[in-house]
Amino acid sequence: MKKKLLAIILAAGFTLMGGPLPAETPASEESSPFFRDSKFTSTLYFFQRYRDRYNVDTGHYGVNLSHATTQLALDFESGYLGEVIGLDLGVFGSLDFYNDGSPDHEMNFFPWRDPWHPDWGTRKTKDAGSLYKALVKVKAGHLWARAGYLQPQGPGVLGVNWSFLPGTYQGAEAGLELGRLTLATAWANQYKAPWFTQTYKFKKRDLDGELHEVDYVWSLGARYQVFDGLSLEAAYGESQNYLWNAHFKAKYNMALDGDKLYLTWQTYLMNDLGGRGAVDDNFSALAWHQYLAAIYDTGPWTLNLEFTYTKAPDKYQGNVGYFAYRLVRPSGGAKGAYEPWWDLRSDWNHNEEKAVFLKAGRALDDLGLDGFRAAVSGAYGWGGKSHGYDHKFREAAVGFDLSYTVGEGFLEGSVLALHFTRYDNKTDLPSWDKFGNAFQDEHDLKLSLTIPLSK
Repeated sequence: MKKKLLAIILAAGFTLMGGPLPAETPASEESSPFFRDSKFTSTLYFFQRYRDRYNVDTGHYGVNLSHATTQLALDFESGYLGEVIGLDLGVFGSLDFYNDGSPDHEMNFFPWRDPWHPDWGTRKTKDAGSLYKALVKVKAGHLWARAGYLQPQGPGVLGVNWSFLPGTYQGAEAGLELGRLTLATAWANQYKAPWFTQTYKFKKRDLDGELHEVDYVWSLGARYQVFDGLSLEAAYGESQNYLWNAHFKAKYNMALDGDKLYLTWQTYLMNDLGGRGAVDDNFSALAWHQYLAAIYDTGPWTLNLEFTYTKAPDKYQGNVGYFAYRLVRPSGGAKGAYEPWWDLRSDWNHNEEKAVFLKAGRALDDLGLDGFRAAVSGAYGWGGKSHGYDHKFREAAVGFDLSYTVGEGFLEGSVLALHFTRYDNKTDLPSWDKFGNAFQDEHDLKLSLTIPLSK
């Protein structure tokens, strides 16, 4: 069955990978802009992972994830008919060559319907295909709008989860471009993470475990380009009778004698609507998360220095005790427009936790290794607190990266990447105990291959 499914999606990809007609042909010149300006892309992905996790009860590491997965994505973006209306479509198929670990590895489809109804008695992932983008797009002067199955693109609080492909909202988005100012608003009533095949309604769970539907989420945001290199963004959004999110982002890109420096300060805020601080709320008071970063690009080197500080008040045992920027819990229920990404396993986001991240990456072309890049990174978090627990939380991780990008030939643009993380939970607590977003020590090895089939 797996071979049959793979053959089907590969046949579709190779059939369509030729893309639109060349611009120089008479048919292309005379055709509608809807087709003439259209673009088709197809990409093949491969991902192999082995991750083991320490068990404090047995005193040994055990397999957590172990799989090899492939995905094929097909994307079509049309031009605009009458310079007004267009259509975008995107589908992908995914299957496991093998899976000897947990069925929720996020690179294939989970064997259950949504994030709120897991079936841990099922051990196999679901090989399948999914529509992840199908939208009508409209533009008129300074205005633009999109509706259908989409990923928000304007400033706002709504983001998406990622595997190789993005998550999907069922909803609509509209924006206004006024010189240096961009305004956008979005509304959605369903979502799907990329490890589910169909969209589902938003939900929230009470302390007693009962689920209640959340009819919609919405967002409003603005981005202003103060001058070349400096941009400011502010956004706010809510889920119906549940949570509100907001953020402020300042980003500055500057040139330094041929080198580049990127500086950013970002503040993320969230709370329960009404902010009652009740025992069944997510937080007992306003939760916030500060992010500071400096990324210096000089010659072959790229150097990162980043810092976060989290406040997620948890006066009551029912409070979550960590900061995850999204309008609906849990992970996969929705996602916020959160930017920090350290790829060192932890989210570094427990109440009162401070965390610092360092990374040094280097292109190796000048050493005769064209297309190769290597990096080493590390993070340390401290000061995390949990309701009813006296000891503070500490964690650390180191990471190593090696990648190769094909520079020419049939596989031009293909990327082969290897990543290893060694994560250390500094407590003797079992995974998820006392600190709701903390697991035990891990070794994590990932190998990925991305091949653009259409040029």
